[in-house]
Order: sequence, then C-alpha cells, then structure tokens
Amino acid sequence: MTNTSRGLSLFALTMIAIGATIGSGIFKTPAGIAAKVGDNQTIILLWILGGVVSLLGALVFAELGSRFSNAGGVYTYLNKAYGPLPGFLYGWCLLTVISSGTIAALCTVFAENLGYFIHIPEGGEKYVAMASIVVLTLFNTFGIKLSEWFANVGTVLKIVGIYALLLLALVLGDKALFAAEAVTAINSTPPAPDNLAGAFVGVLWSYTGWHYASFVSGDALNPKRNIPLAMILGTGAVTLTYVLCNMGYFKVIDHDTIASFSDSSNPKVVAVEVMNVIMPAASYLMPALIALSVFACAGLYILSTPRIFNQMASEGLFFSAFAKKDPRFGVPVNAIILQSAWAMILVYLWGSFSSIIEYVTFVEWLFLLTACIGIFIVRKKYAHEEAPFKVPFYPVLPLLFIAVIGWFIFKNALADKAEYYAGLAVIPVGVAVYYAFKRAKN
Repeated sequence: MTNTSRGLSLFALTMIAIGATIGSGIFKTPAGIAAKVGDNQTIILLWILGGVVSLLGALVFAELGSRFSNAGGVYTYLNKAYGPLPGFLYGWCLLTVISSGTIAALCTVFAENLGYFIHIPEGGEKYVAMASIVVLTLFNTFGIKLSEWFANVGTVLKIVGIYALLLLALVLGDKALFAAEAVTAINSTPPAPDNLAGAFVGVLWSYTGWHYASFVSGDALNPKRNIPLAMILGTGAVTLTYVLCNMGYFKVIDHDTIASFSDSSNPKVVAVEVMNVIMPAASYLMPALIALSVFACAGLYILSTPRIFNQMASEGLFFSAFAKKDPRFGVPVNAIILQSAWAMILVYLWGSFSSIIEYVTFVEWLFLLTACIGIFIVRKKYAHEEAPFKVPFYPVLPLLFIAVIGWFIFKNALADKAEYYAGLAVIPVGVAVYYAFKRAKN
C-alpha cells in the first residue's frame, strides 16, 4: 500500500486507518458483548465510549505524529519518549502478539465465512486460515501498487456493504431499539464492572487499528498534516459506523437472541443472521462481505507492520536479514515472511477467534496507554520544538484516555485467563532478546 516515493494521499491514509480498524470486530464481537451486558442501552454506550476513547488516543497520536513524521508510529513515539527499550518491546510484541495475532484472528474469521460457500471438513478451518495467510503474503510480496489498490477498493466496498446492511436493518427492522427487556437478572441491576471490562475487550478489539496510518508516514504526502488528520477522520468514521451498526442489529434481532449467538456449541455471526431475517434470498452476500472485509484487513497488516521489524533490524536490534528490502518491489520480504509464519503458528496454537483476540487486545492497549502517557514526557523533552498539531484541552483529554484504558487493563489483569498471561509473558522474553542484540551490536 506504499511505494518508495512519498505518495500516499490523505484519502489513502484515511483508508488505511479505516481499513485496518474495520475487520472482524463489528461482525464477530456483538454476540459476546451482549452475553456479558444485559441491555441494549449499555451496549450502545460501550460502543460510543470505545469510539470516544479511540478519538482521544487519536488526538494524542496526532500530536506525536506531527512531531515525529518518520515511519514507525508507536515504535518511534515510545523511542522518543522513553528510549530504545520500550520501543523495541513494542516492536517485539507487534511481531509475537499484536500484528501476527490480528492476522491470525482475521484469517480465522475468513475461513469461517468461506465455509458458507465451500465445504470445509470439521477441524479444517484452521488450515484454511493458514493457507489464506500464505496467499496474502505472496500477494503483498510481489506488488506494492496492486496491494494499495486492493486495500483501497476492499475498504470502500466493505464500507458500502456495511452501510447497505445498516440502512436495510434500520428501515426493515421491527424491534424496539431501547425497549425495556426482561432478558436476564442483570437487566434489573447495573452490569458488574467485571462484565463491563470483559465486554470492553470486544469493543476495543473492534476499534484497534486507527493508529496504523502512522506506520507508513515515511511514504505519506505532507505527513505532519495528513497523518494526524487521517487518524482523526478514520476514528470518527469508524465510531459512527459501529454505533449505527449495533442499532441496526437491535432493530432486527432482540438482545436475548443476539446473546445466544455467542454459545460455543452453535456460534453465529450477528450480521449474517440479520441478513437472513431481512433478506433471506440474499443472505449469502453477508458472509461474502465479511470474508472480503477480513481478507483486505489482514492484507493491510501483512504489508504495513513488517516495516517496524525492518527498522529494528536496520538499527541493529534484530537479525540483519530483516533489514533488507527486495530491490525490485521495495518491500521487506524477509520481515513479511517472518510475521506471516508466526501468525500461522498462532492460528494453530490458539485455534479460536475469541482466544486470539484476548491474547492480542490486552497487550496492544497496554502499549497504546504507555505511548499516550509519553505525551507528557515528549512535551517537556522537546519543549523547544513547535508541534504542528497539539492535543486540545491538554492535559485533560490525555488523562481521560489514560483513566479509561488504565481501568480496562487493571480489571482484565485480575481475570484468570491463560490468553492474558501468554501475551504478557512475551514482554520479559523481549527484554532478554533486546539485551542479547545490544551486546551483539556492541
């Protein structure tokens, strides 16, 4: 999606921000969220809160992006604020948990929806997901302009498809959106904080991706202006889409039924079931849209994030083979292959979408929180440099982001889940790897 000359426009950067965010989340997570939260009103508020928090993060990152417009995104921001170790740990976790895990989750959803069109033997979905990673890796290795075209077209098509479903649901749905429901006992009392924190995992997973435009700032036109704008515009568009989609879902299917779709013995995708209700004859269109959405989104991650590993290697903090780019296509082929190989291993090890997103989300937002805290350090450290963009209402907005994400991380840290432990365990391993490479470099 990039080329070696600076040429990514504001539109292309915004499509990256939107395309890297809208993947599987809005299709896969609503059922699990409904199972944890017993009323539509609170669910809609959670989605609005997720959008507001993401917008606050985007504003902070917009200032950081306007100050440091070279490629690297969060990796660069952490380096500038704290020094090389936190930046390296982000790159390490991007490889072992965040980006590779996201690719694994997206391709798992792709395989599930491909099953609507072809017969996949029981237990075969993980192998289809692994095969799709291979296809996307080859596709993104041998043609950057083709990858950019595919990502832009895929993003536009999925947005059009989502809004078509949304309009049909809002017009044809006959359910009361905020009717008083007697679903479970949780309706009579406020949801427990643990339920809210658990539900927020699905919300924040769905919003993750707005900062990915900053990864390609080295190839952007006017990056000091366009990177911040792309993150803010992308986050706003995604928030509106997600809130309206959930309203559309509740207009067609009642809360209790949506919650039942999360049953592991018979899982269903809310968007597919909505289409089955309002337009049974065209129900196959929704699995096709979801498959396109996650396939295009996975392609974005496969192409964009290996730039971080490439940069780490060029700085002597990773194997030198990953510092090389293909001379014909200008892409870090070795880094792309490494990321894809690890994503395939994660598909095989975790096996399910829910396990993968819990493995990924906790660690990713921990680093986004750390980068946001870094704004206070950056303002003091670089006080002599004027930033083209500054966070409005500083320090109130960054502190709000820190408070909400801090609560989310704290509550989920108390949960006894192997996925969270596995994600966190990668960090001390990364510390050991960092010092090993540093010694080798010296």
